[in-house]
Amino acid sequence: MLARMRSENFPVASRMLPSGLRQHLQALYGFFRLVDYAGDEAPGNRGELLDFLAVDLKRAYQGTARIPMLRALTPTVAECAIPHEVLVKLIEANHQDQRVRRYPTFTELLDYCALSANPVGEAVLHVFGRAEPPLIALSDQICSALQILEHCQDIAEDFQQDRIYLPSEDLQRFGCPEAELVAARASTRLRGLVKYEVDRARRMLDAGAPLVGELAGTARIAVAGYVAGGRATAAALAAANHDPLRVDVRPGRRRTFVEWGRLYVLGGTW
Repeated sequence: MLARMRSENFPVASRMLPSGLRQHLQALYGFFRLVDYAGDEAPGNRGELLDFLAVDLKRAYQGTARIPMLRALTPTVAECAIPHEVLVKLIEANHQDQRVRRYPTFTELLDYCALSANPVGEAVLHVFGRAEPPLIALSDQICSALQILEHCQDIAEDFQQDRIYLPSEDLQRFGCPEAELVAARASTRLRGLVKYEVDRARRMLDAGAPLVGELAGTARIAVAGYVAGGRATAAALAAANHDPLRVDVRPGRRRTFVEWGRLYVLGGTW
């Protein structure tokens, strides 16, 4: 999990944060990644495994979890008062992945992000004691944008699992058949589509970025890092000519830290 954490587009638990906060964020990350593993990579019946995780998540709230990562989550949900209905959405999203392979419209994709991504930001706000409705709404914009950017990076990988997270209406608008999603390099049509989705995600990041200015101290540091990672990912996709098939697109560390500093100082308002 620590290796996966270092490969994320954004800093999950910066060393600038106090150790207690880092432990809470790492416990959440471990849970999120465990659920993703159960839904995306685990052998056997993934639906049954997700059901088992749902049962053990309930146990975590009772202090009786059996899985080590759920046991590690127990003090976090207790001390940070994270509602069960927030975290269980991640399991629901992975259940949906077992049934739904295509999203006809962008609105339907956003509904999926409300399960698969937005609860992550809400849980983080609980860790910092700032899970207030207006701030959660800003966080939802950021988290959905980060999810869309990740989908743009992982087009070929997702298609190998017979999943497409580019809205079908957009594929049709740009004239992209599904076969183009696994080519050696992206066609002109597909690059145009990826640019369209990246630009849309960038606007969502900008809409959510004022959240940074509403926070102070360690919360501001952490959330600025998440937004910075998203902006750096969008920049990396642009630098790759919006072709995630030809190269493995990852945000540059220097660009991430530059964005991080600007966000922290200016509060996401520029």
